[in-house]
Amino acid sequence: MAKRSKRGAVRLPGAETLELTKIDVCAAHISTAVRLFFEGAHPVPIYALASAAREILTTLGEKTGVKTTLHDIAEKRKLPLKVLITQVHKFAKFFKHANTDPAATIAFNEEELDIVLQLACHDFGRVTGGMPIEAQVFEVWIHAIAYQRVNDAPFKKQKLLKQAIKQFPGIRTSTRTRAKQLGLELLKKLENDSELRMTFRRHVILAEQPDQS
Repeated sequence: MAKRSKRGAVRLPGAETLELTKIDVCAAHISTAVRLFFEGAHPVPIYALASAAREILTTLGEKTGVKTTLHDIAEKRKLPLKVLITQVHKFAKFFKHANTDPAATIAFNEEELDIVLQLACHDFGRVTGGMPIEAQVFEVWIHAIAYQRVNDAPFKKQKLLKQAIKQFPGIRTSTRTRAKQLGLELLKKLENDSELRMTFRRHVILAEQPDQS
């Protein structure tokens, strides 16, 4: 009697095994989140990706002695960092867990994406010393709509703000959908620009711990 072959999934050739650092993971989260954002995808997975990157980067900041944005905000508000993290983690917790609130609902304004993506992109730059092109484009995009009037911005930021606005003609009088399209257009234009491909630290170098002896 012929032996029957074992059942199982078809093993397709070409599957890669990736050796990833925490920073590699953050870069992948951010790059994908920004692309989905500009493409107008559903906000929940975008937020989940950006929040995961933000969470990792906040921790890496603590471990490496780098001040992240939440560290700065916590100091200004005179709040323990853990308290602030709990506040900003509200939506991410809802999107990831159902152990304490399986029947709950939540009101989610998609402008929350702007905040968490900005935190993730900016902190990636602080922790690693560089940014993927997607993060660079998003930072310019968010600067272009950051103030109702250019004169409302601090004087030292006004020149940068004007430069950002020039990259997205009509963004400040457009709909949110059109503004995202403008972001996608710029990203596609620049994604293969070698001059914008920043090098950044892929490996985490832990800060020296104080001598406890």
